[in-house]
Amino acid sequence: MNKKRENEFVFPFLINSVYFYWGRIMLRVVLADDENKVILLLQKLIDWQSLGYEVVGIANDGLRALELVKEKQPHLLITDIRMPGYDGIELIRCAKELQPKLHTIVISGYRQFEYAQNAIKYGVEDYLLKPLKQEELYGILLRLKDKFGEEAALELQLKRSGERRQELLIEALRDAVNRQKQFIDAEQAEAEYGFHFANGTYFAALIKPDIANAEQYQDGYSIMLHHALEIVRNEVQQLAGEYAVATISEGIAAVVCIPNYQAVAVKQCFTKIRKEIEKQRDLFWNIRCMVCLGSRKTCLKEMNVSMQEAIWLCLDRLCHIQPWRDADGETLPFEERYLMDPAQKKRFQEAAEYLDKERFEQELDDSYRCLLPNQNLNGQMVEDWFQQIVDAAHYGMKQSGNVEDYFLETMQEKFWRCSSVQDVYLLLRDGIRQQIQRLCEEKSMQEARPITEAKRYIQQHYQETLRLEDVSSAVGFNATYFSALFKKETGQNFMDYLTELRINKSKELLCIDSLSIQDVAEMVGYRDLKYFSRLFKKVTGVSPSDYKKLYK
Repeated sequence: MNKKRENEFVFPFLINSVYFYWGRIMLRVVLADDENKVILLLQKLIDWQSLGYEVVGIANDGLRALELVKEKQPHLLITDIRMPGYDGIELIRCAKELQPKLHTIVISGYRQFEYAQNAIKYGVEDYLLKPLKQEELYGILLRLKDKFGEEAALELQLKRSGERRQELLIEALRDAVNRQKQFIDAEQAEAEYGFHFANGTYFAALIKPDIANAEQYQDGYSIMLHHALEIVRNEVQQLAGEYAVATISEGIAAVVCIPNYQAVAVKQCFTKIRKEIEKQRDLFWNIRCMVCLGSRKTCLKEMNVSMQEAIWLCLDRLCHIQPWRDADGETLPFEERYLMDPAQKKRFQEAAEYLDKERFEQELDDSYRCLLPNQNLNGQMVEDWFQQIVDAAHYGMKQSGNVEDYFLETMQEKFWRCSSVQDVYLLLRDGIRQQIQRLCEEKSMQEARPITEAKRYIQQHYQETLRLEDVSSAVGFNATYFSALFKKETGQNFMDYLTELRINKSKELLCIDSLSIQDVAEMVGYRDLKYFSRLFKKVTGVSPSDYKKLYK
C-alpha cells in the first residue's frame, strides 16, 4: 500500500482513537499582551468554547504570563512579541522550559526581522499580524486542533481534501509544461479531479514571494509561504468561477477560470494579493512579491502555454525586478537560451571529478564574469547556465564517489529561492563546494581505513619478521600502492614506522629488571643483538645498556 493510500486508512483510525479523550476536556489558553484592547479583541474575535478552547488567564506583561503558564498549565500561549517584564521571545523560551509541549502563537506589530526569527527558532506554531483578523486566528486555532486530535481535525481534513485536489491538478499542469504537452480538457478535469470548469476566460498565474537569505531561515520561509498560499486562495476564490491554487517549487501557482472576464478586477485581485503578502514585512522586512500572469485562453487545454509563460516571467525576476508581469502585454523571447561552450563544460567536469574546489571556483568565477555583461540576459538563460554547471559538476563528482541522491533535486529547489543572479552564483559556489568537501572527506576515510587495518596488523605482528609485502597483502593492496598510501597517511614509510614502534616497545621492556637486553631485542623482533643495539642508539641517542641503567 502506498503512503498516501495508507494515510487515508490510518488517519480516521487515529482520530477516532483520540477523539474520546480530547472530547472530554477543553484546551486551556493564556493570552498575553500589554495592550488591554488587544486582549479584549482576542477574547471577542472567537467563540473559544465552540472551538473547544477555554481562556484560563490573561496577562499584560511577561512575568505575569509566565506565572500563569506555571499555574494553569495551558495547552496554548498567545503572546505579543514586545511586552514589559519578559518580552515575547524570552517568555516563550522560559515557558517552554516549564512546559516543553506548550504550543505558542506570536502577535507581531513590530517591524524587525530578528525578533520574528528568534520566535520561530523557539518553535512558535504560527503568528498573527496586527491589526488582528478573525479569519486568521480562526484558521490557526483550527489547525492546532489537528495536532490535539479533536473533532475539528476532521473538518480540517475535509478542507484539505479539496486542497489536495487542487494540488493534484497543478502538479498535472506542471508536468504538462515539463513535457511540452497540451493540458487536459474540462471534461477530464471533472472526471479525474472533480473540478467544474465552464466556459469563460482561463489563465495561469504564478505568485512568487522572495526574501533574502531564505536558505538560512527555512522554517520561517515555510511559514511565510503557507500564509501567502492562504492569501492567494482567499482572494482568488472571490474572483473566479472555478480555480486551483497550490504551492510548487517555483512559487504559488494558480489556474483560474472566470466566466465574465474583467481586466480591472483581475488586476485589482492580484495587486491586493501582492500587497497582502508584502505586509508580512513585520516578520520578513525585506520580503518582495512578484505576480506573473500567463496569457488568457479560451479553454483549459491551453493552460500549459499560459503556465509556461508565467514561469518564464517568474524566472526573469533574476534579471529584471518588477512587481507585476503580464504575458498578454509582452513578447517573451523563449528562443533566447544559454549554451555553454563544450570545452568549458569539460573543465567543470574535470574540476569536480578531481575534487578540486579551488579550480572549480575559478572556473565558476570566470563563467560568471562572462555571463553578466550579456545585454540580452534573461532569467531563462540564467537557469540554463545554472543547470549546465550543476549537471557537469554532478557528472564529474559521480566519477569520484557517491553523490547524494537528492543533490540535483535539492539544488533545483534552492535555485527557486534565489532572487538574483548573484544568489544563483553563490548557490553554485557553496552547494557544489559542500558536495566536493563531503566527497573529499569520504575519500580520505576510505584511504585511511586500510592504513588503520595495517597499523592494527603491525601491532599484532611486530615481534615477527615483518615485511612490507606481508602487511600490504594482509590489507588487500599491492606493495607499491600500499607503500605510497602508507606514507601519505602517516607521514612515514613502512620501515620507519615499524622501527619506531619496536624501539618504543623496547624502551618499556628495558625498564623490567628481569629481562636482559638480548631478551628485549628478541621480544621486539630483532634476532641480531648488535644490530638492535646500533639501531636503538641511533634512534634514542643512548645504548640499550645505558638506557637500562637510567631506570634501575
